[in-house]
Amino acid sequence: MPKKNKEVPRNSVQYSHLSSEYIVAGNFILDEYSHKAHDLYNRALYDLRQGFFKKRYVKGYSELDSLFKRRYQARESVLYHGLGYVQSAQQTLKEVNTVWQAWLKALKAYKANPSRFTGRPRMPRYLRKDQRHTFFVTNQSAKVKDGCLVIPKLGFKLKLAPQIKAIQRVAFKPIYGGYKVVVQYKIDKKITYLPDNGKYLGIDPGVDNAFACVTNTKNAPLLINGRGIKSINQYYNKERSRLKALQAKYHQLESIIDTKQGKKPVYQETKAMKRLTAWRNAKIRQFAHKATKRIVDYALSCEANTIVIGNNKSWKRSSDMGRKSNQNFIGIPHKVMIEMLQYKSNLAGISVIRTNESYTSQTSALDHEQPCWQNGNKSRKKQGKSPVNRRIHRGLFRSNDGRLINADVNGAFQIIRKAFPKASLADGIADVVLRPVKWS
Repeated sequence: MPKKNKEVPRNSVQYSHLSSEYIVAGNFILDEYSHKAHDLYNRALYDLRQGFFKKRYVKGYSELDSLFKRRYQARESVLYHGLGYVQSAQQTLKEVNTVWQAWLKALKAYKANPSRFTGRPRMPRYLRKDQRHTFFVTNQSAKVKDGCLVIPKLGFKLKLAPQIKAIQRVAFKPIYGGYKVVVQYKIDKKITYLPDNGKYLGIDPGVDNAFACVTNTKNAPLLINGRGIKSINQYYNKERSRLKALQAKYHQLESIIDTKQGKKPVYQETKAMKRLTAWRNAKIRQFAHKATKRIVDYALSCEANTIVIGNNKSWKRSSDMGRKSNQNFIGIPHKVMIEMLQYKSNLAGISVIRTNESYTSQTSALDHEQPCWQNGNKSRKKQGKSPVNRRIHRGLFRSNDGRLINADVNGAFQIIRKAFPKASLADGIADVVLRPVKWS
């Protein structure tokens, strides 16, 4: 007897804060504070690590904050007031403490059950010398005046999006050529989720089709073209490989370290590499924002109040599709795009469910098969059914009665069945799903 899939509860996440991002050019003041945040981070991490090794533990953020405050009063260290605002230094200390406590928690879980991990959690390491680091400014020091963000001690002024009236915190994250300013603000509106109306949108993440979207209504499926982002990743990998070869040839930013295997050269990133990575990340982020907005609009047009998306645990780490396919698949940040889709959908009142997508590509939606082992390829072979694999070509699936359907569309509908086993094809949808619409 096939196992019954349990119905997954609908999402009820409430967002109280959102963030808005801006790119600004670097200057002397921002660089100075960024380097001071680097020094403070490393010094705080040093205290935590030494306390761990010597069994004199620093217990939490409060004790860490008191330690740096005493050092400043005793004139032993001025790092506590080096960031201009005490609150900024406290935010960096909180960041270090969060990283440290997460490691301790992971280490405890690892000792209790090592099989849950791929390896022993690694102790947090120091930041590289002379590296810029993220620093924060709280709402006690940063204000919104006439639609602009104003931070007096930094001499900083930035035009904000019109919906931002008051801020919670500002983060200055170093990027190539400047900083990404992340402005966190509070939203007053409480999310009101739309009720379950029996209309669902299933999404199958992929490579050539970054997202295959299908509903159990009579609307034509939507395929988000992923070839553009695939091309960008291929160019990025090829160009980065070329730059690394030149770096090794001319010994750029090279340092020799001692390892168990002997002396080994280690290289830092060159300016050309940083510029290339910044370009690639900006392209991917732009694609992610446009694609997720298109999916939310599609869901609203189909009146689908629930989105079900395939998301396997460790699917990138355990990917085994060959060297070329692995590089294409791993280079697309599906997790980031899924999280982006979730918050945009939630703000529109649409619930998002993540579900395992096992057997969704091996079973047939048009034949009303449940996506489980009993209907998978290994089971079909054991039962003597032919053909064993009904995915006859790349991107093409053949049902039991000979109808051809886009393989990603078939998988997307089976993902709906994963979360809602009782969901069925509506009358006439069989003809609609055979003609998906591709969006680039």
